[in-house]
Amino acid sequence: MKKIYILLLFAALSFQSGVAQNAQTTVFGNLSVENVNISIVNTPYGTSTDAKGHYELPIFDRSEAVNLYYSCIGYQDTVVSLTPKQLQHDSLNISFKMRKMSYNLQEVGVSAYQDFYRTKTNRNIADIAFLDGKIYLLENKPKNSSMVVLDTEGIEQAHKDFDQLYEKLHIDAFNDIILVGQDSCLQVYLNEKQGISPVSTFSREEYRNKLLKIVCEYNGAYIVKTIINDKGLYWLKYNHGKSQDFYYVMKGVSDAKPQFLCSFIDTLGYRACQSQWLKIQNEYHLAVMEGNGIDLINEEIWDGNMVRLAENSSLLGKIQWYCSIMAKKEYQIVPLKVNGLLQFADLDNREIVEIGPDFKIAKRQPLKITSGEQFFQNEFLIDKATGKTYGVFVDNGINYIGLYDPKTGNIGMGQRASKKIYPHVFKVYDGYAYSVFFDSGSNRGVLSRVRME
Repeated sequence: MKKIYILLLFAALSFQSGVAQNAQTTVFGNLSVENVNISIVNTPYGTSTDAKGHYELPIFDRSEAVNLYYSCIGYQDTVVSLTPKQLQHDSLNISFKMRKMSYNLQEVGVSAYQDFYRTKTNRNIADIAFLDGKIYLLENKPKNSSMVVLDTEGIEQAHKDFDQLYEKLHIDAFNDIILVGQDSCLQVYLNEKQGISPVSTFSREEYRNKLLKIVCEYNGAYIVKTIINDKGLYWLKYNHGKSQDFYYVMKGVSDAKPQFLCSFIDTLGYRACQSQWLKIQNEYHLAVMEGNGIDLINEEIWDGNMVRLAENSSLLGKIQWYCSIMAKKEYQIVPLKVNGLLQFADLDNREIVEIGPDFKIAKRQPLKITSGEQFFQNEFLIDKATGKTYGVFVDNGINYIGLYDPKTGNIGMGQRASKKIYPHVFKVYDGYAYSVFFDSGSNRGVLSRVRME
């Protein structure tokens, strides 16, 4: 099994390399400052300037806008946005003079922000979660993780070190705390003596296929969503990852079967994938005929692995484009419990679907962005302590949030809610907005918060 995985990984990397040579943009420039970090926002990719301030950074996806984040100790952070049109060039010269930080000028509103918590040296904060009035932090070192529990004043209540590295914290529909790793997950709980105790270990696949299905409880039933079949980037996914179905399962009923509730379809996304998939099939059939090979699709022996269809360089390009569509985040449907009713916020199609106590659709209404339309990030944050829901907006790298009105379906860009640009983690709880950063000067993770008004 390991050998098969390695072969597939090698094929995928080779395929990526071949396509990247024909379809990439190299951003280069001179910033006149050494060790400036340049990163592609929301990706792990980046580089830094050399002793003379020069840098080069390849960008492989030219179909979406890209934000480049420039940061250096003692200098102001800078964000440069590149449009898909600009990225059609083989190279782009982005050069400017980094502005030194002025410590004599106080940033407007900075006094409202509080560095709520700082980690020990050589630790970053990978994720945060909230449960029963306590704040849970997942702290990481290069090879292992720790969990820290804080009260609402930032005072440490509990601490636990783990031998394994975990990526994020998840609070499921049953209020169980789960540490999610690359290969395995661990459920833990806070015992009566304020100690962190492990409960059980299970695979990442079990976490995704079972625990992530149940999204909430409503009117004596569990609300369950479908999980898109996902074997990896280079596998064909059912429904092209652009649809989402919801069901309900009655609690306390033996042998209760899931009952259909409602379905959401991203029509434009589905059509884009379907059109590209038809092009791949047509060219694949022609390539097989010319090569006198076995047509895996027509013979119904194809296992869904896209790499196996890459008969020529042209097919590689089409598969790369298809996979770039599929690599985007899943269809954004957010379940909200409002005034005893259940609402589904369809962020992609900007629609609110309300479910009545009889588990039938009671009302549909548009989700209206009344201000800051171009900055809305298609993301909701739910404050479980206050019952309020906020929409997330990003303007020049700074997070703003606006309060969602469930009666009217309106949301507008409101208060600035992050101290620095592009926080690593951003969440809300009990009327506060929490932002996570890494202070490269002190080599510590920082948790900052601001009161929402």
